[in-house]
Amino acid sequence: MIKYEELVSQLKSRQFAPIYLLMGEEPFFIDRICKFFETKVIDEANRDFNQVVLYGKDTSAAEIIANAKEFPFGSAYKLVVVKEAKDLKDIDLLKTYAESPVSTTILVICYKYGKLRATQYKSFEKKGVVFESVGIKDWNLADWVQKTASGLKFRIEPQTATLLAEHIGNDLSRIYNEFEKLKVILPEGSTVTPDVVEKYIGISKEYNIFELQEALGSRNIPKIYKIVNNFTQHLKENPNIKTILMLYNFYHKMVMYHLAPDKSNEALRTIYGNLPPMIMSKNVRYAQSHSMQQLTYIMSVLREYDAKSKGVDSNMDEGELLKEMIFKIVR
Repeated sequence: MIKYEELVSQLKSRQFAPIYLLMGEEPFFIDRICKFFETKVIDEANRDFNQVVLYGKDTSAAEIIANAKEFPFGSAYKLVVVKEAKDLKDIDLLKTYAESPVSTTILVICYKYGKLRATQYKSFEKKGVVFESVGIKDWNLADWVQKTASGLKFRIEPQTATLLAEHIGNDLSRIYNEFEKLKVILPEGSTVTPDVVEKYIGISKEYNIFELQEALGSRNIPKIYKIVNNFTQHLKENPNIKTILMLYNFYHKMVMYHLAPDKSNEALRTIYGNLPPMIMSKNVRYAQSHSMQQLTYIMSVLREYDAKSKGVDSNMDEGELLKEMIFKIVR
């Protein structure tokens, strides 16, 4: 299957195939490719006659094929986009068309949150392109944030990229949209600093999960409680479920470090991702300062309060639960 960067390069150079099957669990890349087709292939003046958008739950394979077999009018191509194709009940009937597609039509099938079986998608590969959209792993997310910023003509420091990755998480669409909003506000080539993130994206540069992790890792008790007190006052932005998940990942990486027989830079990247050397060294120091016995205890505390935050055997206030959990972790 084709890679995202290769597919984008082909599309930008207008190397079009007659049929595209875009499938996978990560919607972001499918949406980006689909938007390119909808905005860059057919001239705006010719779209009324040559661009059709259908939805899986409201159409059929027969209707899709009928539209695909129509010739373009005043344009080099006819574009047929099928969105929400997972809802198309007779998608298997498209295999016959895929084996002999119309050369002047570009048929784009967006099959988000799922994947066709090999026996289903192989027919699309014969004359077309099949792309599987796979999410970014947590350990590569900060690196993806940096590349995305660069692609949108921004500069961003590694620690700021990590802050965005840690706070927003694996919501690629939201991260991208935040940069799109910054394009309206900041001139091209601007540096996205923690101050910019705080002012325009709403992530505090002082009170965020990244700072809490650093405080816990270095056992900076005053800073820990300062951040936790702020979290209890802003639980909508910092719900316990999210905080606990991020802390679990933070300490789990320490456990993985201790269990790893190989402590080479390459092995560390499989645990922590493509972090800058300074941040990587800091994470290694955190792991080395915690014993496996301490980490086992902390992980058990996090599991206990994850359950309590979901209402299991507890009716305590969310803020009080957070304070109690942190007290147990640092005691």
